[in-house]
Amino acid sequence: MSVLSHLEPQNVFSYFETICGIPHGSGNTGAIVDYCVRFAEERGLSWYRDKADNLVIRKPASPGYEQAETIILQGHTDMVCEKDPGLDFDFTKDGIKLIVDGDTLRAGGTTLGGDNGIAVAMCLAILDDKDLPHPPLEVLLTADEEIGMLGAFAFDCSQLSGHKLINLDSEYEGVLMCSCAGGANAYSKLPVCREEQELTLVDLKISGLTSGHSGVEINKGRANSNVLMGRLLQGLLAKGGFRLVKLEGGSRETAIASQTSAVIGIAGNAAAAVAETERWAGILKKEYAATEPGMSVSAKVGTTAKTAALTAADTEKVLRVLLALPDSVQAMSVDMPGLVQTSLNFGILRLDETELFLANTVRSSMTTQKEWVLERVAAIVALAGGTTEFSGSYPGWSYNPHSVVKDTIVRVYKELFHKDASVEAVHAGIECGLFADSIPDLDCVSIGPEMADVHTPREHLSISSSARTYQLLCEVLKQSK
Repeated sequence: MSVLSHLEPQNVFSYFETICGIPHGSGNTGAIVDYCVRFAEERGLSWYRDKADNLVIRKPASPGYEQAETIILQGHTDMVCEKDPGLDFDFTKDGIKLIVDGDTLRAGGTTLGGDNGIAVAMCLAILDDKDLPHPPLEVLLTADEEIGMLGAFAFDCSQLSGHKLINLDSEYEGVLMCSCAGGANAYSKLPVCREEQELTLVDLKISGLTSGHSGVEINKGRANSNVLMGRLLQGLLAKGGFRLVKLEGGSRETAIASQTSAVIGIAGNAAAAVAETERWAGILKKEYAATEPGMSVSAKVGTTAKTAALTAADTEKVLRVLLALPDSVQAMSVDMPGLVQTSLNFGILRLDETELFLANTVRSSMTTQKEWVLERVAAIVALAGGTTEFSGSYPGWSYNPHSVVKDTIVRVYKELFHKDASVEAVHAGIECGLFADSIPDLDCVSIGPEMADVHTPREHLSISSSARTYQLLCEVLKQSK
């Protein structure tokens, strides 16, 4: 039974509900692209699909718009797959459970996929609308945006004829994103050695943090559980020796880590470690009282047994690296007050049998600062005897003061809603940067409806904002003759 059938615009939310019923996490977009291909074929629309599962659907101009410039509408088909701890849900098989809560649309214990399923739904609704006047349209749906914009990197932009692009992957209504940061990932490995020793095990856990998108919420003072665990472990080591046995935290490079767990082995008094953890819990909760009201820091004494733990030297080495690595905002923009210029997110931490794995995402609107922070991470890891590889580097997108697309959207927004839209830059990476780097003289803008807490199970989407954004998009197409 349809959950969204009473929502307007009905065509948009009907497609969104269908999309939510098709598993489409990053790396698993085949089924959703199959659906979009069938959609195009049933309507006699031409399409192109590449090996990376990027899809272009083309719709001819309405009568009277044949001479208008082609407009590209663009979004991505993949979603971030996060769920509440302990929830029985398989993102490869299960459809998203939709919940309407007043003007808010959310999911039952998982990410909603409004980022960027609502964009796909709007594009399909426009392609399906027989009455909407519009220029020639090219709908570009890229794959695997959430894991490094892999689809956009693989896409052959010669498949597009348009030089005007409206990206639908922003999260603030009435805000036109016209510039974005570039970024890259740093993947580090630090070799470690283990040895068998009789130890009392203590489970440590930091959880309940707010988390969020590291490009959008990096400047909101939210804690990173990987960083806090490094501080806790160093505090425990200062009070007495232990060996590190297990360490794992974070789930995605681009998400602020919300939960990190560790197991340490103690040859002496394990109860003292629990007491010290309680002291540190008070310190950390006080520091983040405003932004992390749900923080939990716990320690539990387990069994005493012969355990393969890191050597004392490698335990100290790992803790030094955790303490030394930078995190969060590194520089603010002087030209655009309030805009983060350079940041680093310590997204993933994992201790395997023979190595420590670290994943960091660096973003900056200045390429030289991006490269500086990446090299800084590599230098810290190298000093400890490890190695770092960089991947997924993507360019920033510079502001175009003469953008026709921007001016059109600003004008139409004022006509429809009797207030001014704002023009801003975003610290998060947007695929516009890659397209602008590949298509000469590309005129592009990013818009979208109001949504929040994306990349977390608290993700929610404004229903009325989605309706207004769709109205804006349709009117912009009408006025692009």
